[in-house]
Amino acid sequence: MHDLLHERTALLAQLGTTLRNGLQAAEASIPAINQHLAELAAIGVTDFQIEGPVIYSRPAGVSSAHVDEFLIFQAAIILPGGVGALTWGSTEYHEHVSRPYGEPVDLAPRFTPYAQCPALVRAMLISHTGRMLESLMQDVRLLGS
Repeated sequence: MHDLLHERTALLAQLGTTLRNGLQAAEASIPAINQHLAELAAIGVTDFQIEGPVIYSRPAGVSSAHVDEFLIFQAAIILPGGVGALTWGSTEYHEHVSRPYGEPVDLAPRFTPYAQCPALVRAMLISHTGRMLESLMQDVRLLGS
């Protein structure tokens, strides 16, 4: 029992370190990325929605006991808007991913800009921003370049 407690304490410390490092890296780069995305939006690169993976979910209430509904945060880039997170209830998210392929959806009402996301979500975004930017760059093709 004592060994298990030490093991859990070490894992908890590791999680804290990982999240602090992620938040530090995110704070050092995502605001500048969002500034560049705002500049692109200002010159007409708009109406893009890049969905990343679900990065965090938690019970919708204060405990997971006897609760089926979860709050889900999904990484995203929305132009205009920048890097941030989409917020879903688990039922709504299931409906979203189960919709017919290619059916359009406006994600802007669910979007929370990076600066307004909870610190935990901001820390998790850094791991997925590079891939989402790659997707955006592939979607934005300029003739002659």
